[in-house]
Amino acid sequence: MTALLGAIAILASTPLAAQGRGGVEEPSSWPKPEITLGLFDHGSNFHPLGERLTFPDLPPGQIYEGGEENGTVDIQIGYRSAPVHGPLKPRLTAKLQINTAGRTSFASLGAEWRQHVLRGRVYGQFGLGVTIHDGYRFTPDPFAPGLSAREARRRYDIYIERTSWGSRILFNPNAALGVRINDRWGAELVWEHFSHGQIFSDQNPGMDSLGLRLVRRLGK
Repeated sequence: MTALLGAIAILASTPLAAQGRGGVEEPSSWPKPEITLGLFDHGSNFHPLGERLTFPDLPPGQIYEGGEENGTVDIQIGYRSAPVHGPLKPRLTAKLQINTAGRTSFASLGAEWRQHVLRGRVYGQFGLGVTIHDGYRFTPDPFAPGLSAREARRRYDIYIERTSWGSRILFNPNAALGVRINDRWGAELVWEHFSHGQIFSDQNPGMDSLGLRLVRRLGK
């Protein structure tokens, strides 16, 4: 996270290029494909659409369902298309969010909608996507009868360290607040959510990630 903030500070020292007419794009439009690189807190205990935004700490050895993987770090790489012609002009997106501690990683496809303000220097963005993950649909039961001590311990380690998602397919609502640093670079504060809304099973802990993301506009 420190390295990413340092990179943003360096980029921020570059003045925003003057925009105008005569074939140069207006500042409110950034109609090119983009690539992104982000650093995220994996499991942030923050869900703006939920009833509670934070959860109190539990005694040692106790965790909330869905909090088994909290406190690890994700690296996210992504691609956004130029705005699609037609109603609402979404950008099509592909994202890979990789956990650096060997916990659940996510691959998502979706669309994002953006609204610029302040002559295009600041924007808000909302997105929806579909995700597959490499984690557990259901973690193995460490309390099943007839297990050997070794197998029970193996399952218990998984039980307390890995989330049971209830489905291989999840949905990915997301939002970002972005700032254009210059005509090539931007930075975003991002919220990502992964869950299936109990559509595919009753098991649906869900997870939220908060992070920072650098944006690089492609093209001339």
